[in-house]
Amino acid sequence: MEAAFSILYVGYILENVLFSLGLGHKQKLILDERNRSQERLIAQFRENEDLRLKVQAQLEENVKAMEIKAEAERLKGLQTQYDKELAELKLLALRSQMNPHFIFNSLNSIKRYIIDNDKEKAVYYMNKFAKLIRRILASTMEKESSLSDELETMELYVNIENLRFNNEIEFSIQTESHINLTDIKIPSLLLQPFLENAIWHGLSPKKKNMKLQVVLSKKNEHEVQIEIVDNGIGLRKSRHIKERKVHKNDSIGISLSKERLEHFSKQYLRVGQIKIIDLEEGNNGMSGTKVVINLPYK
Repeated sequence: MEAAFSILYVGYILENVLFSLGLGHKQKLILDERNRSQERLIAQFRENEDLRLKVQAQLEENVKAMEIKAEAERLKGLQTQYDKELAELKLLALRSQMNPHFIFNSLNSIKRYIIDNDKEKAVYYMNKFAKLIRRILASTMEKESSLSDELETMELYVNIENLRFNNEIEFSIQTESHINLTDIKIPSLLLQPFLENAIWHGLSPKKKNMKLQVVLSKKNEHEVQIEIVDNGIGLRKSRHIKERKVHKNDSIGISLSKERLEHFSKQYLRVGQIKIIDLEEGNNGMSGTKVVINLPYK
């Protein structure tokens, strides 16, 4: 009985020892798995941290690139605005030179009617002159005007200049009926230098049979074509006369008009263009000059 009890007791102890060993081994496996999980978590954390640092560095680089691009665009915008304002200042300077000379000669022409006691014509042209001066002064405040206003101003201008030619210049404006002149914008007084050149360098040497035309046509859905055509002596002869003069006046008004049209075009889909053509070079028996202006509009 005692032997059986001892065997049972020893078996019980062995069972407990084996259970304890198994439990310890199980705990070791759990501990090892936990350590491996912690190592994997730490490695993943480090990998995430490295990725975060890379993403942050990339974002900072992108932000810096965007800031540089934004600054470049800002500077470009400032440069464009500066060029535009410079062109307008040049125009103001040109007008300040043109106005006294033009006003003096115009008043002298009107004075002739007063001296001749032709009061009706004197009053008629004085009213036109006053209206033109108001428009010129208004244009210094408005950088753009409607094509309708521009043509009306140019008609006034040619009428006043024509006084000094005893109204010998035959001037006309032709417009296609489907062009809405009120909605189309144009830089103020853009056409004036070309009309002035046509009158004083093309037509004045002829003395008679002087014709000047402004023709408007729709080139496409986004462009109007303006042609200023005179039957004067043409570019080649005009340059030859200018070269013989002691005091040579370069037409800064024309180069300025080209510059102003270039800046004006930046708000549209198409680029405005100005071409000056000597009609004599066409060998068609004609003489004179044609100015072709492609004016963009929305």
